[in-house]
Amino acid sequence: MASLTPTPKQQIYGSDGAPLVGGKIYTYSAGTTTPLATYTDSGAGTANTNPIILNSLGQANIWLSTGSYKFSVYTSADVLLYTVDNISAPLDSAGLATALSSPTPIGNTTPNSGAFTTLAATTGTITTVNATTVNATTSTTTGVTTTGTLTFSGGGSMTKPPESGIQPITATVAANALTVTLNPTTLDFRSATLTSGTVVSRAVTSAISVVVSSGSTLGTVSAVQSRIVVLALDNAGTVELAVVNIAGGTNLTETGLISTTAEGGAGAADSASTVYSTTARSNVAYRVVGYVESTQTTAGTWATTPSTIQGYGGQALASMSSLGYGQTWQNVSSGRAVSTNYYNTTGKPIMVSVGAGPTGGSGTSITLTIDTLAVATFTAVPTGSYPTVCAIVPPSSVYSVAVSTGNLGSWYELR
Repeated sequence: MASLTPTPKQQIYGSDGAPLVGGKIYTYSAGTTTPLATYTDSGAGTANTNPIILNSLGQANIWLSTGSYKFSVYTSADVLLYTVDNISAPLDSAGLATALSSPTPIGNTTPNSGAFTTLAATTGTITTVNATTVNATTSTTTGVTTTGTLTFSGGGSMTKPPESGIQPITATVAANALTVTLNPTTLDFRSATLTSGTVVSRAVTSAISVVVSSGSTLGTVSAVQSRIVVLALDNAGTVELAVVNIAGGTNLTETGLISTTAEGGAGAADSASTVYSTTARSNVAYRVVGYVESTQTTAGTWATTPSTIQGYGGQALASMSSLGYGQTWQNVSSGRAVSTNYYNTTGKPIMVSVGAGPTGGSGTSITLTIDTLAVATFTAVPTGSYPTVCAIVPPSSVYSVAVSTGNLGSWYELR
């Protein structure tokens, strides 16, 4: 195949269209005023003067080195005609072949260690485009295993933490203390800024633990089965563990931030509604990673092996956002009034139970309305009775209570 010949000599014209006899070309590194040499031949053996002086035909031999240039063209009287920046030599077929034949090997430059997500592999090795071999110390015929470590021919290594469908937790008792451990895994956390939807991924490259000391009850009751929820905290990029008794009604929907109290040693972690970690943390993103169930003869004496250890994943713990989880019955009577609309803004279903004061006679009624539908009505017959209505209010629904005669007696909500 034939190719078009390039211009044998650089031809420069003046503003009058005539060859720029005796003109001058100053050559600089692109974007600067730092002189950059050009050459009289392809071997780059002899550098042109800078400025290059054009001959009687307004021509010059100008060969470029690697890198980019800026040319400023002047008349022989040093009048600037124009400047052109970012001039580079075209890449010929030989140069292209050279560039493609020796790409930088993986791991050849710093940094050469860190976490990765996916690398395809043949048995034991991964081969790059230039036949450089990356040795996989742990691999299968279909790829690197989830716990594999790769060592690179250019130096360094990379370890891939497992991506667990169900989080790998363990729990043991010793010396009347409970130790809960999260093994290597990868977790996604929400942003610590509630107005941001950014997701951050954290790798747990080695096992992390939290200890509930002997004497700390976490609000559990002697001889009654308890469920202790295990949380992973994102402490500015470092994953730490925390625990909380599910009976405390703590909101664990992962839609906000959480603050913890230091476990503190024997007898210092006794509240069911407090989240405990080794070191107190304030307003951090968190993930529910599992739970531990056990029945201890004496609360705070962690001597009996847990009956259930469950990591989060699949359908496990999917009910954490349902009615009754992270909720407690609350007396809200002082903040409620009859025939007034209220809205369920909790993001979860709540239960409402409302009672009227003693009735004055037959026909007195109380009605609970949700989204314009009267879902519960109680009509009292005996004088002095206390009619009560109860119903579940879906998220974002509006609800109100009407009493035909008498006063509002009590208003409780599971929220």
